[in-house]
This record gives sequence, structure tokens and C-alpha cells, in this order.
Amino acid sequence: MPTLKFTVDSALLKELGERLIGKPYIALAELVKNSYDADSLEVIIELAPENDRILVNDKGQGMDFEEFKDFWMRIGSTHKQRQRVSRRLHRPLTGSKGVGRLAVQYLAGRLDLSTTSEKDIRKRLRAHVEWEDAVKAGNLTEATVEYEIESSDRGFEKGTTIILTGLKEKEKWDTKAIRALAGEIWWLQPPFRNPMETEDPARRFEIKFLSPREDYVKIFSKGMHAILDVWYAKLVGKNSNGNVSLSLQFVGEEPYSVSYTTPYKSLKRGDFEIRIYLLEYKQPHGIKVVEAREYFNEYGGVHVYDGGFHLPYYGNPENDWLGVEFAHSHRLSESQLLPSNWNIDRGLQFLPTLSRVFGVVNVDTSKEDALKILITRDRLQDSDAFEDLHYMVRWALDFYALEEKKRSLKSTSLTRETEAPKFQKVEEVLAKYESDIPKTTYQNLRKDIQETTDHIETEAEATAEKIGLIGPLATVGISSVAYQHELRREFSTIDDIVKKISAVKVEDEGLQKTLDELKESLSSWVERARRTNAVFAYFGDAENLKIRERFPARKTIDEIKDQVKFLMRGVPIDTSGVDDQLLLPKASLVEWGAIFQNVFINAFNSMLDSDRKLIAVSSRIEGRNLEILVQDTGCGVDLKEAESLFEPFVRRVKISPERQALGYGGMGLGLTIVRMIAHNALCEVSFVNPQKDFTTAFSLRWREGG
Repeated sequence: MPTLKFTVDSALLKELGERLIGKPYIALAELVKNSYDADSLEVIIELAPENDRILVNDKGQGMDFEEFKDFWMRIGSTHKQRQRVSRRLHRPLTGSKGVGRLAVQYLAGRLDLSTTSEKDIRKRLRAHVEWEDAVKAGNLTEATVEYEIESSDRGFEKGTTIILTGLKEKEKWDTKAIRALAGEIWWLQPPFRNPMETEDPARRFEIKFLSPREDYVKIFSKGMHAILDVWYAKLVGKNSNGNVSLSLQFVGEEPYSVSYTTPYKSLKRGDFEIRIYLLEYKQPHGIKVVEAREYFNEYGGVHVYDGGFHLPYYGNPENDWLGVEFAHSHRLSESQLLPSNWNIDRGLQFLPTLSRVFGVVNVDTSKEDALKILITRDRLQDSDAFEDLHYMVRWALDFYALEEKKRSLKSTSLTRETEAPKFQKVEEVLAKYESDIPKTTYQNLRKDIQETTDHIETEAEATAEKIGLIGPLATVGISSVAYQHELRREFSTIDDIVKKISAVKVEDEGLQKTLDELKESLSSWVERARRTNAVFAYFGDAENLKIRERFPARKTIDEIKDQVKFLMRGVPIDTSGVDDQLLLPKASLVEWGAIFQNVFINAFNSMLDSDRKLIAVSSRIEGRNLEILVQDTGCGVDLKEAESLFEPFVRRVKISPERQALGYGGMGLGLTIVRMIAHNALCEVSFVNPQKDFTTAFSLRWREGG
């Protein structure tokens, strides 16, 4: 029987470039990522004066002819997917689709490439592409790229230079595009003052942006360092002969200061600035929460500089020089540095983890008699002066923890039992001073307060009845939309009440003071309730409910992992076993949130009494059959009875009344809903035999193409 081969129209080049990229700044970011993957320590982006030419230059590995032919000229090459890490520095590769070079046609009509491989610096390959000619070639296999190979005994500088001319939308390279470009690549560059100063070459990567437009350069620089400006709290301290002045500022608030003394007063100088981040909810400047968390996992901590030189030992996550992670692992609850009468019950539990801290400590051993640096120049010698340094910084972190604990106590979540009396107290005071308040104002206030109290109490009763069902069902995505809508209305009502109380002015000073206190109490309550309500914000986004598409499995599961992190009480969820390229079946983010939140919480409940606590998520691919496994080290599941767990109101894990009071457990409907949602996404779920070192394995399976 005769056969025919498929042919591919060369117009696919344009289609892929436009469909996969969509924005000029994303296309340019792809070239920068290629430089990072090529183990370059720096990349230069140069935008010509009239926005009619872009140059991207790096000093990376470069390409020889064979690599250019097999990788650059092969559309859809998966060598990065197989390789995973870069060749020399073992950086995690940022690209894997094999279509990055197609991005440039979205930018410009012509590409000129010059590259010299580190394998042979005596040869340089030059190539250029006229994209319109390539698109008009007919079949994709007939599209050509002109090239030549130059030789020189003196050798060429290794690396790759790409020059783009004939920019298609040069008028769109404005301040907005420059800011967006920085937003795409900021996470590639470390946060140190000089990205080249770190001892680890894999972490060295400096992105230089050149343009005759100074405003472009400033905007790009600001965007590249925006992550450092989204802090939640900031500690600034300065030491003078052992006397430390410390300033603590929470974002949006005025700073306040305290002073303390180091124990030995051997350290004469030194200063520090520590920024603490709240990596939840939507971040400013378009920074993605997941990227921010990964960034601080890599670069977070408190770093020490000696005379401007970065000491690599400090800030390394493995070297807990401040004892922060030790305090967390040992559940220390009281500071040993602050005055004992300052301690608050379990105050040290608010000590920030190093993964949400970035700090810089400045010392100068050349000006300190008692502070010396080791011969390896990676750390400081143990001494009284170093003990002072440690004390100076750790005291500040402990102080922050106690202040954050105080703020938490002020913003304790609203409960029906504790918060309803606030409104009763308002009514009682109003009744007591009815004669002193203008009649119309009194009647309006009383009516508003009664209506709001009745509504909130009704909602509280309904919520109390349903909360045991809502949590384990993981249908928060549906319920919270209405819940948030109603709460926002009540927030507005209470805001109006506060305004009316503020407008009341009476001659009785005692009454006026009481009204002012009530106003502050109500304002504080609204703020606390709004913070509590924000927990459900992810599910309250209508787009997350409506949009059904194939989301990346690893990224989606990581986001859900972050959502339930506060419920996991420190139990790690390892998602490294999920293939980066795997796509989940078509469903909404809320549906996937409902499935994986339930599975994670069930796994956590099963490990309450386990010595070793770990949840691991992995993927398996066998032909067209795909599977995601969620395994844990809990009490295990009897596979003979496992199927019954998907029936309504069936539970196997016994939860004590004390733990139920903390919010653990539910009504046994979670897995029922999980299976229902999974079926809607054309998936099957069940418990299967776990792998070695695990006791339970939850399987979610589907088949590609049907």
C-alpha cells in the first residue's frame, strides 16, 4: 500500500511565534533565559536610540556547528527537557519547549546571530534569518538559514550575540514594556548588591540593560529590584560601641524605635537592615507569589558583608547562624534575649522563617580590633565580638516576633461567642446615654446596629451548622463567593456605623470617651474580619470558577500546597516528583483546589500521631496513561475497605475531640466530592499500594486522547 509523509507549512513558524509568545517583552525575555541556560554570568540587553534595534549578548557556552544544527535549527527540540540542568553550572534550565528561538520573529524581521562555543574558541559561527522569507518558503523543511563559519588562531570570545533589526512594533517599546520585561526576568538575578559577588557561580547572573533613555534604564532597574520593595515589615539597626538603636516598621505604618545593649560591647560598629515578607495573596508590582517563594527559598536569609565583601557562609540556608530554624524545629516559645517581662505566651512562634526574610548585616573587620575573619574568608572567627554581632541581629528578630504576636492578638478571628457582645455593648451604651444623644441620631444608630447584629448572628448560626461540611467538602470555591459577598456588605454597613459614631459629639466627656472606644473596637473588628475573609480570596475569584483549561500540574499543585500550608502545621509536601511538563486534564482551578486540598488535609489528619511526617506528590506516565500519586506516612488505609471511604459520611481516621476543636476532621464527605469532581474532569481516583517508605497512596488517573 502506498504511503505519504506529512508536510508542514512554513507559516507554522509565524503561527507558533505569535501564539506561544503574544507580547514583545516576553519574546525578549526568552532570549535572556537562553543566556541563563547557557551558563553565562551576565547578559547585556541594549535597546537602540530609535527603538529600531535590539542586541542581546552573553558570555555563555555558545554553540558549535553541530549544536546549532541539532538544537537551534530543530523546532520543538526537547534536549532541555531531557537535560534538566545546564551543562557546566548545573542551573535548572528555564526552557524546555524547543520553540524559544521562534519568539524573536515576533520582535523583528531579521535576526543576526554570532556564537563561539567554549569547546573551540578558534571558530565562530554567524547566521542570519529573514523571517518573512522563511515563512514564504512553502514547506517548513524548505525554510533556510544562511550561515558561515569563521576561523582565527587568536580565537574569539565565547558566548552568543543576537542582533534584532526591523523591529515590528518598535513604538511599543515604551516604559510599560520595559517594566513588563523586568517583571518577566527579575527572578533570574540574585538580590545581592552586586550579583557577581556570591561565591556560588551558579547563582551569579547579572542582567545589564542599556539605552540612551535614562528613564528606561531606571524603570528596568526598579523592576529588577521590586522584590525587595514588597516587604511586610522592616528592621533597621545600628550599633555604636555596643549600644544598638533599632527601628521596626510595618508596611503602611510609622516606624517605632527601641534601644538595647550587646552583652560584651566588643563590637564597636555595624549596622543591618532586615526585610520580612508576607508571601501570601496578590503581591505588588505583578510579582507572582509562587516565584517570590521560590526566590527567597534560594536567596533568603540574613547575609553578612565585611567591608562590602559578601561572606558566603552567612545566608546559606544550611548554615543557620542565627538559630532561627533551630527555634522553629524545637518549637521554642519564649525569647532568651529580650527582658523576661517582655515575653508573651508563645510569642517566639511568630519568629519568621528564613525563607521569607532577606537581610544584610554590615561590618568591617579592618576597623574592628576584636572581630576577625577566618583565613578562608568565608566567615568570621568565634569571639566576644561575633557573639555581640549575633546578639545584635537575633535580638531584633525576637523583638519583631513579639510585636507580631501582639498584632495577632489584636486581630484574633471573629467568632460568634466573642464578637457578638461587641454589638450588645454598643446597644447598652447607647441606651444608657439615650438622653445625651440627638434623638434622630440615636434612632438611626440603634436601628442600624440591631439589623446588623441580627444579620450577623443569623449568618453565624448558619455558618456554624455548615462549616463542618464546607471544609472537608472543599467546595469553598462556590460557598465563599456568596459568603464574601455578604461579608463585604456587612463590612460596609459597619463602616457606616463607625462614621456615624464618629460624627456624634456630646458634652459628657465620659460618654464621648466611651463612644470613641466603641468606634475603635468596631474598626478593629472590621479589620480582623477582613483579614479572616481574605483566606478565601483565591476561591472568590470568578475567573478561577469559570475558566476550564489544562493547567500545568506541578505549578497548580504547588499553588494549592501554598494555600493549605497554614493548615499543615509544618508538615512538608514534596512535589519534586511531578513532571514539569505534565498538564492536568481540563478543569477549573477551583475544582483542582477542591481535589488536592481535600487529599492533603486527609493525609495530614492521618499523620497526627506519626513520628515521621511527609506528603509526597509524584507523577507516572505509561504511554497514554497518566497518573498523579499523593503519598503520606500516616496510619495507612486498608485497601480491602478503601473503596468505602468514597461513600458519604464514612471516616476511618479517628479524631479526638480536642483535635476536632482545632478544626481537624470533618463529616466524611470530602472523598465523595473528590470523586465526583474527578469524574467531571474525566479522571479516576482510588487508593493504591504505596511505594517504599510510605503507608498510603492516593491515585488520580486519566488517559490522554480519550
